[in-house]
Amino acid sequence: MMPDRANRSFLALTAIAVLVSAFSLWGGMAGVLEPMLRMRVSNGRGVATVVAMLLVTSLAVVAASGTALACHTLARQTLASVKLSRRVRALRAPLPDRLAAAADATGLRGRVVLVEASPPFSYAYRVLSPRVVVSRGLLEALCDQELYAVLEHERYHVVNIDPLKLTIVRTICSAMFMLPALGALQRSYLAGRELAADRRAVAMCGRTALTAALLKIVHPAEGEELGVGAAIGGMALLGVRIRQLETGQEPRLRLITSTKLAASSLVLGGLAATFLAAVWALGGSASSTHATGTGLATAFLLGGISCAVPFAVVGLLGYTAIALRARRPLRASGARPPERAGLPGGNPPAEDGR
Repeated sequence: MMPDRANRSFLALTAIAVLVSAFSLWGGMAGVLEPMLRMRVSNGRGVATVVAMLLVTSLAVVAASGTALACHTLARQTLASVKLSRRVRALRAPLPDRLAAAADATGLRGRVVLVEASPPFSYAYRVLSPRVVVSRGLLEALCDQELYAVLEHERYHVVNIDPLKLTIVRTICSAMFMLPALGALQRSYLAGRELAADRRAVAMCGRTALTAALLKIVHPAEGEELGVGAAIGGMALLGVRIRQLETGQEPRLRLITSTKLAASSLVLGGLAATFLAAVWALGGSASSTHATGTGLATAFLLGGISCAVPFAVVGLLGYTAIALRARRPLRASGARPPERAGLPGGNPPAEDGR
């Protein structure tokens, strides 16, 4: 099965981050420039050496700025997640039988939390072990079919560990602040995940139930930490989601423009030009061969690959472990799952043609 738009955007973001970081930091700076600069300084300084040091410093400043921004973004999201967890615990209420049965029926056994709040809302939160929060106001506003549709929507976020993905995406975009195309990929991910979650809800419960539930959530949940620590669509995407429900097709969103692609290409080209200028100031390919023991291209590729491959393997294994954990119910339940959306086995209503 082909990944949906949200997962394609997420894969593109992570691949770009791994490749750019690995080959610029380890392949370019650590694998080539650092040994060349060390050898050149040990042989005496000159004008070319000073120029090379300035060029290398400029590259280091860009890398350090991205690292600092990424750390700030990660710390901010971690703090918001902690605050959100505390807020949920403070407002948590016993799970009514109706909500517990709906959680069992939609595969969210043990992962649904009811909070005492009047505004109707729901969202997924917690990075490593996602949960779904449902407000008392939403539970009272929805009929059974609509409640199933909302939980099926949130189950997409849980199974796809969107709280973790959102943390990764925001951190990557902060680290790669100089590439505006990544900001467009982030918005593509945010829109794509909500549209994909809606398609799952429609497939399981029908278009009518989800549309009715969506129109009842007219006020977003309050709290600054929600915008940072939870996988929540927000009202900005309401129009796009309604359009998909009306047409039955995923809307085309032109988020990555040619201007953003051109700007990002210029930035990457400028970084590559700075790297090559530093290599030239340090003596060119001959000096690189003497300093690294291999050619310029070989040192660059080996440095990048030696960083990219272990990082990618460890990241993939960690992500897979968390994803498998997110699919499992958290506790046993003796409740018999009710009919989903009013039909045995969770089949959608015939009127939706799905």
